[in-house]
Amino acid sequence: MEIIIKPSSLVDSENILTLAQRKVLNVLLEHSRQIIHETDMYSLSVKTIKEKAGDSYFQSNTDVFEQIKAIVDLPPIEANIFGKDKKYPTRVVVNLLAQAVYDKDNEVVSWEYPSFIREMLKRYNTIDASELGMYVKLPLSVQAQFSSKHALALWEFCRSRFDEKRGFAESPFISIEDLNKLFHTNYDSWYRLNEHIIRKAIQDIHKHEPTYFISLREQKVKHKVVAVKFIIQHRNYEQPLALPTGKKTKQEKLFQGDRPPAIDPKKNAVVERYLATLSPEQQSRIMEEAEKNIPDFIAFPTTEQDHSAYQLLLQLTRNSIVESIMNAQSDEES
Repeated sequence: MEIIIKPSSLVDSENILTLAQRKVLNVLLEHSRQIIHETDMYSLSVKTIKEKAGDSYFQSNTDVFEQIKAIVDLPPIEANIFGKDKKYPTRVVVNLLAQAVYDKDNEVVSWEYPSFIREMLKRYNTIDASELGMYVKLPLSVQAQFSSKHALALWEFCRSRFDEKRGFAESPFISIEDLNKLFHTNYDSWYRLNEHIIRKAIQDIHKHEPTYFISLREQKVKHKVVAVKFIIQHRNYEQPLALPTGKKTKQEKLFQGDRPPAIDPKKNAVVERYLATLSPEQQSRIMEEAEKNIPDFIAFPTTEQDHSAYQLLLQLTRNSIVESIMNAQSDEES
């Protein structure tokens, strides 16, 4: 399996890159890392970059260079956002590439790094075992499957925390402000950030990542979500759906049948339209009320099956609350 080894300081950076640019940068970083002590300028054929980053992102060979040029032209970005790598200051601002050259005759792109990035890549080949956690291994075959830049960013973030020996990891609580930096978004509430970015990213990761699944813990102040922790747990494909005694689990009794009840898409669309008319505070209160109504045995999922059941039940409960509010308003108006 081909692996990209990436500094965690660059994983925890403002995601101003497009999906194609992030995939291309990862390919360039890994190629450079392998020969980092041999030269200051690195080269790859356009064909190789396209194959590893994904042909579908490029309309022509020239477009590959245009994506790299766009990375060179980016303003400095904040890296090591969460201070994971203690070797660097908590706040680090870097340029990702210093320059790039396109040899059109030979269809080869060459590039050079700022000294800070180059030192990061050199360090991997000289560090002791205690610092290996400051680098993350990203399977190229999994990266290739992502179609969202937010899912790719969150996948890298979770991969950089996941402990394969323990089969478990958790991030510190991350503020909404810092999550906006990680995804390069500007949402003023957890509800909107989760609804539009994080929930979709997690669903995408669960489709493609074979090793782990993700759940969330919220930190609240006066009923408002101010920070979130990511729980990363090993997938357990061997877990039976029923107890050895033949008795059904509580989750199975709740959902009776082979699969959970589907959410009616028409009703759900009505609920989403109504929620869009409410303030973030009102939306948060509805979600808090929905969470309070979740049974204790499913409120803290520990397996992928439990997590899916929890997410479904939470949405069903939220929709029920919203429909009750809408019906009450309709009765008042009539």
